[in-house]
Order: sequence, then C-alpha cells, then structure tokens
Amino acid sequence: MAVRALLYRFSVVLGLMLGTAPALALEITDITGRQVHLDRPADRILLGEGRLVAALGVLDLRDPLTRVAGMLDEFKRLDPLGYAAYQTAFPEIDAIPTFGQAAADSVSIEAAVALKPDAAIFGVLSHGPNAKSDVIIDALNAAGIPVIFVDFRQQPLANTAQSIRIIGQLLGLEESAEAFASFHEAEVARVTDRLAGTDPTRPTVLLEAHVGLREECCFSIAKGSLADLMEAAGARNLAAEILPGAVGMVNLEAVLAAEPDIYIGTAIGTPQTAAKGRIALGAGVSTEIAASSLATAMDRPGVAGLRAVRDGRVFGIWHHFYNSPLNAYALQRFAKWFHPELFADLDPEATLAAMLARFRPVDLSGAYATGVVPGKP
Repeated sequence: MAVRALLYRFSVVLGLMLGTAPALALEITDITGRQVHLDRPADRILLGEGRLVAALGVLDLRDPLTRVAGMLDEFKRLDPLGYAAYQTAFPEIDAIPTFGQAAADSVSIEAAVALKPDAAIFGVLSHGPNAKSDVIIDALNAAGIPVIFVDFRQQPLANTAQSIRIIGQLLGLEESAEAFASFHEAEVARVTDRLAGTDPTRPTVLLEAHVGLREECCFSIAKGSLADLMEAAGARNLAAEILPGAVGMVNLEAVLAAEPDIYIGTAIGTPQTAAKGRIALGAGVSTEIAASSLATAMDRPGVAGLRAVRDGRVFGIWHHFYNSPLNAYALQRFAKWFHPELFADLDPEATLAAMLARFRPVDLSGAYATGVVPGKP
C-alpha cells in the first residue's frame, strides 16, 4: 500500500510537470485510517447497506439515488416506512440493482463487480459487508473498485461527522458535507458541553431493543450505537452493568430487581403492527399512533410491573437511529428525558426538522420518539 501511494503521488507530480495531471484526483483517508485513491469523484457507488442512502440524503442532493449503482436489499424490509417515502419521491428506487440481501454472506461479488461502480461504501460494522469482510474487500479491490469505510454505528458520536465528510469527498460534495458535519457537531455539543459543566446524577436506564420482535424481555445494547448516545446524554445504562458483550438478553428478573428509573423501547413497528406489541415510529407515523403503540407494548407481563412504567417514565425511540447520521436527534431526545430541567430549552424536534429538510423531495416527516401521553414525548 505504501509503494502504491508513493507511485500515485509521483504520477500526480509528474502529471503536473507535464500538464497532464488527472482532474480532481482524490486521496481519501476513510474512517478506519485506510488510504484510498481515486482518479476523480465517484459517479457510481455501491452501498453496503441500502439504508446508507440516508448518508446521501443529508448532503442535500435533489436526487440522491442517481449515484447508487447497487445496494443491499435490507432497506425495504427493515425500514418499510422510510423505503415507502423514497418510493413516493423516486419510484425508480425499486429498479436499483441489489448485490445481496441483509448479511455479508449473502453478497454476490460477481453481481457487485458487474455493476461497474467507481467505489463502494461499507460500514465498519453493519448488516452487510463490513471491515471484517476480507474476501469481499480483496475481490473488489482486485477488480479496481476501492472500498471506503464509514461508521454511524460503532462509535456514532466520534465518527458520524467525519464519515459524512469522507462521503462528501468521495462524491466531490465537500461543501455540502461540511455544512451537515458542522451542524451535527454543534448539536451534539449542545448536550455534551452542558453535561460536562454540571455532572448531574445519572438515572438508571433500561433500553429494550426491537420491542415486539420476541416475546421475552429484554434484548438490550451494552455498548456502541444507542448505548453510546445514552451514556453521552447522561444515563447509567443498566445493560452495560449486566451484559458481557455489546448486545444480548438482560434477564427480566434482573431488571425487576434493579428497578431502572427510565425505560426506553426501540421502535421497529408500523401503524399496521401497532396493535401487535411493536412500537410504531418513523416516516408518516402520527404522534397518536406512536403513543398508543407504546402503551400497548408496555402492557406485557413483567414489563407492566416496572416502577418506571407505573410512574410514566417510559419512552420509545425509532430503532434505526442506532446506525444513522441523524443520531444527534436521539442524543438530544435522550438528554431531555434523562435531565428535563437541565435541558428545558433544548428543542430536539427543531433539530430533526432541520436535518429532514435536507432530504426533500423525500418526505420523512413523522413521529420519531414518543412518551405515553400523545403529543408529549
């Protein structure tokens, strides 16, 4: 790699001397520190997850799909409401080729190469190919397709803004990327800077992921993704004290014994599944449906007996913030729930509206967080 980089730089210098330097040649440092070289900004890209279109949406592109040569097929299955919003604005999304389903082992390298992309964008940790997918990475590199890693999941606060800058550099959209990255950093600082100056008592919080996906409670997150956002917002994460790994089942008896101060469930439901125990949040979901779905989900044996539920300190958050450039909203919403007096002047909904405005003409408006009382998350 060092020899390749040296030869590349030599060719650029020689090109400048001869007046034939490649136009807009790029040398990108991805989120893992790898050096990636391209002759020019990418016009055709592969997305290691379909939901990475959100990282293109925040760049304020009028048609973010024109650059997508192919993607994994998990978007419409895991976030049907968001996918439907894209379908309304861009029906051609259904025609974008896929080169895998929802896991790295489903990827067809032959299909990916046949799409002739200029580059691929993968998450460091993702449903699809990731930083450990050496066979896929090596095969794409051998075909002349560089792989660029970003991260909105493993270390969301540390890596989101820089990941957007990296994508902006890859696409030749540095100015738009910097605008969002700077906005994200400022909105995160509104929480972290204030907490650093006050150090309030941290409430104990139980986060149950994928509410309604399984009968038993409680699958939770101990570190990374939403757990990092909770900690940064001033919480004591119950799962981090119980689970040996990043995710896993927290025994309901242990939860009842700990009596967390606050319960948060992540929403993977839709208005159609609201009566089936899944919390409904996301594009097109009303505040009334969101609140009623949360109340239904809390009417479960064991969970209903938690002090946090009895006291009304129970909330729902859109699950897909766990791997999204929109995570500053989840951070601010957590801060309001954990420390309402300290963050009385914070307006997470205004923050979310400003971010979603960049997605027009895709209309992603809806309730993305909820409390038991409709309209008062």
